[in-house]
Amino acid sequence: MTEALAAIDIGTNSFHLVVVKLKDSDRFEILAQEKEVVRLGSGSKDMKVLKDDAMNRGIEALKRFRQIAEISQADIRAVATSAVREAVNKDAFLVRAKQEAGIEVEVISGFEEARLIYLGVLQTLPIFDRKILLIDIGGGSTEFLIGQAGNIIDANSLKLGAIRMTDRFFNDEPIEAKHLNKCREHVKAYINPMARRVRLHGFETAVGSSGTVLSIAQMVQVLRKQEATRSLSNFVFSRSELAEVIKILTKA
Repeated sequence: MTEALAAIDIGTNSFHLVVVKLKDSDRFEILAQEKEVVRLGSGSKDMKVLKDDAMNRGIEALKRFRQIAEISQADIRAVATSAVREAVNKDAFLVRAKQEAGIEVEVISGFEEARLIYLGVLQTLPIFDRKILLIDIGGGSTEFLIGQAGNIIDANSLKLGAIRMTDRFFNDEPIEAKHLNKCREHVKAYINPMARRVRLHGFETAVGSSGTVLSIAQMVQVLRKQEATRSLSNFVFSRSELAEVIKILTKA
């Protein structure tokens, strides 16, 4: 059995690396963790084309990640999500990743992305037996999943990522109320079918993951007059606290 494994998540906004040493079949020790904000999907409003400068940033990040993985002689598995999945020139990036960084990148579907996020959440939070609604807001897409006891009841990936919405609705300065209203109308139209499915299935606990939700949680900490921390696993905030954060952001 391989002693060490390295996982690379090639996201629309950031790239993540984790290197682990296997203890046995279901336990591991984290040897290294890295995050690099690459913004691979930025600069193209429809996210159909990976820009050359974004690809260059991505390849440099992968080269650095490979060097870190090699310190532990770890086998590497790299997966790419929304930005690469949708790009018409994704093959150019995949070829460069292999030739220049020595990394074979696997492009995964939105459903597979949601499934892997769910498995990660089950490793982190004590919610295995609960029926959960998982929402992961990425740069290019938002994954929704309803699951219980490791089983997926429903899942979907919607093109509602943070970078995608910023590029589409908030590129012009100054940002005005009309931009916000157009964005909200767009999101509601996209989200309605999934919202109906969520109401149909029901859930006990809502779980949010990824950078946008982390940023909201840190803002809630500030509202509570607590010191903001980098790691907020298992942090809980209320619907009213979320509404207050939204109110402050939109007013700004």
